[in-house]
Amino acid sequence: MEPLKLCAISKDVKLKDYILDTELCTIGRSAECKITVSRPTVSRLHAKIEWDGSRYVLSDTNSANGTFVNGYQIYGSHLLLADDEIGLASPEPLLRFKDDETTLRVMTRLHYNGQQMTFNLNKIALDLTPSQFKLLTHLYNHAGNVCTRESCAQAIWDRPYDPDIDASTLEQTISKLRKQVAEIDPDAKRMIETRRGLGYVLFP
Repeated sequence: MEPLKLCAISKDVKLKDYILDTELCTIGRSAECKITVSRPTVSRLHAKIEWDGSRYVLSDTNSANGTFVNGYQIYGSHLLLADDEIGLASPEPLLRFKDDETTLRVMTRLHYNGQQMTFNLNKIALDLTPSQFKLLTHLYNHAGNVCTRESCAQAIWDRPYDPDIDASTLEQTISKLRKQVAEIDPDAKRMIETRRGLGYVLFP
């Protein structure tokens, strides 16, 4: 089994390969970061990768211009999967995450195309509303983990969750999303599970 590592795909990244063998890896413009990126749009401490006990998780550290995975900006944490491409300050990929153990998860029936910004289910593109797209992106970025109602609301509406206003709307968005994927694959509606009192989990 090859070690988990980050591979540079840009000349602006100082190290060609970085072996992930510690609990914390910092990325940014500062020479004090484990991985240094020489770009003026990259913050001194731009992002971090942390071991959560079983997998590595990428997070933006309140950078000025954001962190991207597969062409899409992340909010909160992102569970890294094999061949995820990481961009700092722009969607352009600078690093690629390598992990043999997650290869099978990438080859699931649900796949995100970062270049076209579309989700494909069994190689068929989903026709999503903006709210459905934001919600599915949030669930996809945290696949296998519970996404709270609060985090889902933040992802969709970019504001704190208000149960009096948002509870029914969020549930309707989830319901319509399940219905849409079920039209392509009847079993796919089970991909999104409700955790009563907590939120939702996506199993792509």
